[in-house]
Amino acid sequence: MASQEKLERFVAEFSERGYHFAYGLCGSAEDAKELVQESFVRVFRNWESYDESQGLESWYLTILRNVFLDSVKRYERRRGVSLDAPLSPDREAGGSLAENIADPREDGVLDRLCRESMVAEVGQAFAGLKVEQKAILTLCDVEGLSYERISRVLDCPVGTVRSRVSRARAALKQAVLETDGEVAAHGL
Repeated sequence: MASQEKLERFVAEFSERGYHFAYGLCGSAEDAKELVQESFVRVFRNWESYDESQGLESWYLTILRNVFLDSVKRYERRRGVSLDAPLSPDREAGGSLAENIADPREDGVLDRLCRESMVAEVGQAFAGLKVEQKAILTLCDVEGLSYERISRVLDCPVGTVRSRVSRARAALKQAVLETDGEVAAHGL
């Protein structure tokens, strides 16, 4: 067994570093103190097996990390609950935990993610349009200007504005269809 003095020096030298490392792992001051204590116990038990070619700090921090991982596994085993577990002995009556804790916002989240994906694909298709097509669509569909106002901005007849908007929208639709068939399935 290592000398008492050597072990005391070890604790004095590595307790603060170990605490900061443990706190970074678990995010709790109390849990970090427990992890440091348990890791010191393991160090003391295994002091004779320490390979001096390995750095003492890295050996200690490896032990500390392993203590943390072991505690996480123990916690998960004790606290883990299957989402498929029935809520009551009569499987038909209560349903599963997953069925009873379903988040009503989940559909909204999935819809939002789908919309964001489609917006990104439309944006990519828009970026590939000609400059004139981007300009006319921006004025009409993004800025919301009337055909009359656009005709004044571009200094061209209203009929020309209508045909340019129509052609630009068709080009955008074609670009989106080429980008992803799933967007087309949503009615663009």
